[in-house]
Amino acid sequence: MQTRTTSLFLFVVLGLLADSAIGQAIAPVTHDRHTHSHNQAHPREEAGDRFHTSRDGAPLSLPAEDEAFTFVIFGDRTGGPNEGIDILAQAVADTNLLEPDLVMTVGDLIDGYNQTPDWLKQAEQYKAVMGELLCPWFPVAGNHDVYWRGPNRPEGEHEENYEMHFGPLWYAFEHKDCFFIVLYSDEGDEQDRRGFRQPSMQRMSDEQFSWLEETLGKAEEAKHVFVFLHHPRWLGRGYGEHWQKVHALLVEAGNVSGVFAGHIHHMRYDPKDNIEYFALATAGGYQPGWAPRAGWLHHFTTVTVREGQIAVASIPVGGVIDSRGITGEVSEQSEVLGRARTMMSFEQPMQIEEDGSVLQDLTVTITNPASMPIEIEVIPTSEDSRWNALPDHRHATIKPGGQATMTFRIVRAAGLFDTTARPVVMRLGIDLLTDRMRYAIPVKQMAVPGSLILSE
Repeated sequence: MQTRTTSLFLFVVLGLLADSAIGQAIAPVTHDRHTHSHNQAHPREEAGDRFHTSRDGAPLSLPAEDEAFTFVIFGDRTGGPNEGIDILAQAVADTNLLEPDLVMTVGDLIDGYNQTPDWLKQAEQYKAVMGELLCPWFPVAGNHDVYWRGPNRPEGEHEENYEMHFGPLWYAFEHKDCFFIVLYSDEGDEQDRRGFRQPSMQRMSDEQFSWLEETLGKAEEAKHVFVFLHHPRWLGRGYGEHWQKVHALLVEAGNVSGVFAGHIHHMRYDPKDNIEYFALATAGGYQPGWAPRAGWLHHFTTVTVREGQIAVASIPVGGVIDSRGITGEVSEQSEVLGRARTMMSFEQPMQIEEDGSVLQDLTVTITNPASMPIEIEVIPTSEDSRWNALPDHRHATIKPGGQATMTFRIVRAAGLFDTTARPVVMRLGIDLLTDRMRYAIPVKQMAVPGSLILSE
């Protein structure tokens, strides 16, 4: 016969160790955003003769000119208006802490692929979030912004809607002796067909190419020229070889420092002929996250411009810390929570039947030792797949010094506890709450007493 004599003591100890040690290595389970800004919005100027386009569109204000500057670039937002828009809002909050001169985008601003009423709602939602920026921002059109889905497809699909509500399909502006050129990479072909996987539909029109050639001529004295478009056509593949013609024009100009695109939802760097080509990942778009440190992540890119050189760096969304937000109370109470070893307690140990089965309502109480409120997420889990829990997680907000009690139904089918047996572990995710921000505390873990039988 097997017994649980030793297990109760052993896993209480394991739980305490997990609180202080294991939890330190586990990433926070929750995050949030805030839109608070400490400074006033940056001064803007009317477009005037610094703005260049051959298209009609919504007027775009420009940042006031100065000497040194930094700008930020956002990648694709496409991935569903609810989930993606929250990540975009966090990127906006992060960017406001850095206060660049301006923000560029690289297309796929909205989910799109719909008809006008839904398209307009998504455009309004995107512009509302971007409107929280302290600095001006500039759009780039992508396939999701322009492509139509459904009956009654109009000529040009959503091009007219885009220009009316975002701006011209291609344009350029000057800032601090530099030129910013926005191109449109979804013109389609002469039959007004669009498809970004067919090379025949990935050719720049004569009209746009002539405008680009003329604009590069205007920019011949610029210290730097930066080019933005949605598709990284320089990769070839399904894009065909037409970009070589554009690349030759950029090389001939002699002062094009960087070209930035999106669409592929991961980062890559492909310099060629002294032009730096960058593909950005996402700022709210669909993100598989296969290798975050290798560019599969939500991020924004910063470019710092100096005489003769640029510095380019990417920052994960949510990775910028508001130094003014970490008050003395936040610092002290985060330490209280980080050091806490006994935040979880159980009404009773696990009751295991002699055949190894379990069917039990397990009650756990979580205590908040801080003088500020916290939000928690409790997840019962185990490396042993024979354990199951319903529900698989619970949330609660706990006031300062308060408690929250929650119950889980724990189930285990009959069977011996062999060498592969593992205990049930409660994972506790904690966010310290303030009126403007939340701060994630490393996840704590505690093994449920009695959830593993040890042989004598």
